[in-house]
Amino acid sequence: MIKVFIIILFLFFNSCSTFKKEIVQCPDLIAPKKAAEIIVKSENKVPVYLGFRGVKTFCSRADEYIQMELSVNIRAIRNDTTKEDYVPVNITVVSVDLNEKEFDRDEFNYSQFLLKGSKIVDRETIFDIKVPVAGQVILGIR
Repeated sequence: MIKVFIIILFLFFNSCSTFKKEIVQCPDLIAPKKAAEIIVKSENKVPVYLGFRGVKTFCSRADEYIQMELSVNIRAIRNDTTKEDYVPVNITVVSVDLNEKEFDRDEFNYSQFLLKGSKIVDRETIFDIKVPVAGQVILGIR
């Protein structure tokens, strides 16, 4: 019985080494000005500024492409803080190859809650996207 337990432990710890990711430099990440900052109407028809407040990336090699994990912080700013409100947020991340042909896409749509009295609200969203080795990533809000 002890031999079986030791063999199982050996196989488990031996297979864990295959889960290590080869960390690589992340491809270029761009956010065109018109897609990085926008003004949208909230549910109460109040204008709300949405813009990127920071992006963190982590990249690893995965077969014939790069696996990119992005942490995107979106900031909402409004002037009228007299009532609670919701603002629609649509984030898109697209990877393209050298010929600017789409390789992978990840989108996230949600309503960001704006608490009464809050002028600035931040929210972090996580994305995973596959990027061709010589490609780039385009990030935008709409």
